[in-house]
Amino acid sequence: MSNSFYSEILSLIGVKLLTREEAIHAYGADTGASERMPSGAIVIKEADAVKEVIALANHYKVPLWPISGGRNFGYGTSLPVDSQSFIVDLSHLKRVYIDTNSATALIEPGVTQADLHAAIKKSGMNLLVPTTGVGPNGNILGNALDGGYGLTPIADHFNAICELEGYWGNGTEFRHSYQDLGCPEMAKRWSAGTGHSWAGLLRQGSLGIVTKARVQLARAPEATRILVFEWKSHDAFIESQPQLNMLTEDIPGIGGIIMMNDRRILSTQVDTPLVSPLRGEARAEFLQQLATERKISPWTGLGTLYGSRASVAGAVRDIRRRLKHCRVWSFSPEQIRSLQKLQDYLPSWGFSALRRHFGALVNTLGTVEGYPIVAFLKIAYALDPTAKKLDVNSHPAKDGAGILWYAPLVPFTAGEVNRYAEVMSECLLAHGFDPLLAVTSRSSRTLSGTIPLLFNRQDPADVVRAKTCYSALVKVGLEHGWPPYRLGTDYMDLIACPADSPSAQVQRLLKKALDENNIIASGRYEHAKPVEQLTSTETITPIEEVVPSEIKPGITVDAEHSLSFDYAKLLNAAFIEQSPARIKGNSHVVNAFDKQKASTAANTHSTINTVPEKETL
Repeated sequence: MSNSFYSEILSLIGVKLLTREEAIHAYGADTGASERMPSGAIVIKEADAVKEVIALANHYKVPLWPISGGRNFGYGTSLPVDSQSFIVDLSHLKRVYIDTNSATALIEPGVTQADLHAAIKKSGMNLLVPTTGVGPNGNILGNALDGGYGLTPIADHFNAICELEGYWGNGTEFRHSYQDLGCPEMAKRWSAGTGHSWAGLLRQGSLGIVTKARVQLARAPEATRILVFEWKSHDAFIESQPQLNMLTEDIPGIGGIIMMNDRRILSTQVDTPLVSPLRGEARAEFLQQLATERKISPWTGLGTLYGSRASVAGAVRDIRRRLKHCRVWSFSPEQIRSLQKLQDYLPSWGFSALRRHFGALVNTLGTVEGYPIVAFLKIAYALDPTAKKLDVNSHPAKDGAGILWYAPLVPFTAGEVNRYAEVMSECLLAHGFDPLLAVTSRSSRTLSGTIPLLFNRQDPADVVRAKTCYSALVKVGLEHGWPPYRLGTDYMDLIACPADSPSAQVQRLLKKALDENNIIASGRYEHAKPVEQLTSTETITPIEEVVPSEIKPGITVDAEHSLSFDYAKLLNAAFIEQSPARIKGNSHVVNAFDKQKASTAANTHSTINTVPEKETL
């Protein structure tokens, strides 16, 4: 990289340039112990500088890694996939404007949960911040673009975005089409626009940099209830899944329900019981005994209800009626606040159920009412014997905490949830990790699992163990049909589609059109897995064995074993011209044709698999 890039970046107004050493010092700490250090960093202090930085990066072919807060704990924190990248730090861009008429917030990339909460309070509106477990300093836009979610009414935070402004990698500006049509008010209210929509390309994408976004904020409802679910056995928990599934569709206003096993509950407790040096069966027995003594159920759930007083009260009754294998507790925010005042006056005996849930209720209160709290960062410090007291300055990466988050998507069915618990527990225990399991309802069809790997970042052997286990979790998850909904920067290649797959081809076309020099987030969710080639021990099945004699009239074979198809003869249908394709191994490609018209081919009890070398329309 030439010195010209450095000198030209330094000449820009509203930009600060950090050398590689300075950038590593500022951004190098990662809870996952990643070693993908950046080549430098460009701190943006004026939004107008972004376009100029992109132009220079294109000219000098310098990859950029945009961050809006750098607190992506468990997923890479601030670090890039490609170590040649310069971090583009947008955290200083903090302007926020609350539109009271549309109940939206126009924000720059650096706006945090605390910033948004303060702006809402100043506006006098009763709106909810889309909170997450990362706390007050967690970034609004960064979390949304990475597919984050929470327990407030608009659970999927990307879905709350109605407008995006910024620049594609080639420098072209983007904004809502209604802005170009002179209909700005509807841009605040109808995110899809009219015609094609490109906004989805920016979700977990690598095509552009967002400099401004408008977020739809949920209005505080008339009534809110925090629900606690208790299952006295694993079997009861599994038996409840079909009813829970139906409830997420039948009851409007029900938010996400997070369901945690007893080990996961222990990981969040103040006295950090996971610090125990016990290992293997002795550790499992110790944790089980601890859960029993503290009256922690095998599975516990936390959920939310929003709506009118009458609808929420009716929903609580309906939930209790339909969940036969579960005890359901219901608390209003007012009740929780009253309990906070009374807890010091409660006698030491009794109230065991209230005591075991009280901490979770208080922590959840802030989340569901839309103001940010730090309590959910506690799990990152679960192996810290000093039991660190959290505050707004807590930073797990800089504090030395070791945590990786694995988050697979799982079908919302009893059988799949049971299999998920068994398979994940087996994999975790095999690598010496506690099975800290949880699943959260994302819809009536899908659950999002969350599994933290807690380890000692100062112990190289423990780091290797954690990274090995993480890779194993991703692998076994994919084998069972559970893809992760997001991944850390060290592991994105684990879900790369083959380089010749349709997904990879479309990604390359988009990249060429919008970021031809590949300067934006190089390597991020890139589909570039090498295509498997035949090894020297593999043989090519003779054409005579692949192509049954019954359908030979529709097929011509050349000397190099390439096939051409006359589908008019094969399928008794209109003629379709197909490019020659080479047979490879004993693979089976299914060409999707009308089954009735394909009766001739069907009679052969065989399908022909072709891998096109070149496709034409």
